[in-house]
Amino acid sequence: MNVGSDSNATCTDSCNVNNGECGSHANCNHDKTTNLVKCTCKTGYMNTGSSYNVTCTDSCDVNNGGCDVHAICSHSTDTYAVKCICKEGFTNTGSESNVMCTDTCHVNNGGCDKYAMCSHDTNNATVCTCMTGYTNTGTDSHVVCEDTCTINNGGCDDHAICSHDSKTNAVQCECKQGYTNTGTAANVVCTDTCEVKNGGCDDNAMCSHDATTNAVKCECKQGYTNTGCSSN
Repeated sequence: MNVGSDSNATCTDSCNVNNGECGSHANCNHDKTTNLVKCTCKTGYMNTGSSYNVTCTDSCDVNNGGCDVHAICSHSTDTYAVKCICKEGFTNTGSESNVMCTDTCHVNNGGCDKYAMCSHDTNNATVCTCMTGYTNTGTDSHVVCEDTCTINNGGCDDHAICSHDSKTNAVQCECKQGYTNTGTAANVVCTDTCEVKNGGCDDNAMCSHDATTNAVKCECKQGYTNTGCSSN
């Protein structure tokens, strides 16, 4: 390029004058055959023009920089190359150079306990919630799911046995031998059976419990004779 005058030509490499008109986001060099100016977009930029009219656009503004739809496109602080980072709630199941973002809940249950369900909150962050029949003995951020029956007898009465429903795995409370539920199905209260209608014994019998099984035992009071059978 002549940077002098018509009568006093001073020829300077075009790339040294306004970057060869390539623009600030392009590198200016020369075609090896013709020596014509050749503009090549810098790392992190993409030509959205033509080979003759190079227009360098931030790669992240073109198809998300080639990143996964669930990734955020940014640039390396060192090289300005495109960098793909999975969004909240997604995990890279590809590689550093080929980022593939998969729902975190589909990768090792999102890091949740094996007895927890993985889901997402309103910010799409992973949330672990213990399944029915299990209780979190950890923290909100580190959920540890334990069988509810192993924690304070599952909330059942001291005289009840804690178990789980075969279909739903919800906690079930069932009064032990020698006790009767005087509450409801949902709120089991176990009372000594002898205190409930004399344990089903005759009015003239004393209600007690078998020393081994704690089952109700009816014994006729003094002056009365059992005219039924041993079990009645």
